[in-house]
Amino acid sequence: MKIKVNHLMKNNKSLMIACDQGLEHGPTDFNLKNIDPNYILDIALEGRFNAVILQSGIAEKYYHEAYRDVPLVAKLNGKTNLGRGSPVSKQICSVDRAIKLGATAVGYTAYPGSANEANNFAEFGKIVEQAHDYGIPAILWSYPRGETIRNDLTTDILAHAARIGLELGADFIKIKYNHDPEAFKWVVKNAGRARVLTAGGSKVDSHDFIRSSEEIMKTGATGIAVGRNIWQADKPFALAHALREIIFRNKQSSEVLPYLDNEKAN
Repeated sequence: MKIKVNHLMKNNKSLMIACDQGLEHGPTDFNLKNIDPNYILDIALEGRFNAVILQSGIAEKYYHEAYRDVPLVAKLNGKTNLGRGSPVSKQICSVDRAIKLGATAVGYTAYPGSANEANNFAEFGKIVEQAHDYGIPAILWSYPRGETIRNDLTTDILAHAARIGLELGADFIKIKYNHDPEAFKWVVKNAGRARVLTAGGSKVDSHDFIRSSEEIMKTGATGIAVGRNIWQADKPFALAHALREIIFRNKQSSEVLPYLDNEKAN
């Protein structure tokens, strides 16, 4: 069966917005405005994102009416950061339930190098099989962690993370960006025909984030899956506009940075 990936892209590129941080990080990422999922879903809709990433509970209660115009990526596993030791993130939502909630793709986080690596891989393998039976894409968050991972941003570690996603059957692989565009080209090559999305990460200066996004798109990556750098920003719609111009129209950061200084852009 052909996997339907085009609805998650425009011009073969993709810009997704993530709102799955609450489970792992708790309330520390939020304020009185963005704690409301409707606020983030408004950004997803009005900012014309290719997809919104939600855990099943948020999707069930908030992904309704006009918001369904934005494709849903349902996260199928999760954990908190309250415990210690090697990360363990088990499946908490089935592919069937995700589809019932309106998902057109599913996502899963694996931690290569952790004590739970084998269970992660086995679980994701079954998810890929089930998702592909329905013709929907499976997205792997490939985040190496564990006692032997001293630095998860080296080229070798990131390239291995990308290759793992390809070999496990992921259609998109979300990995961290190491701010070394020449080295990251090798990371993207290791993903083969799977598409690479970079993680937005913790909030940084919006101008720096735009410059970094321009670098990323020159490496051959398909796009960016961003969360906090959008919905923690003072001007999320202006930032979304600038990102769209870079990702879909190959604009340079110098051309779009003025959008962030335009009060009317929001």
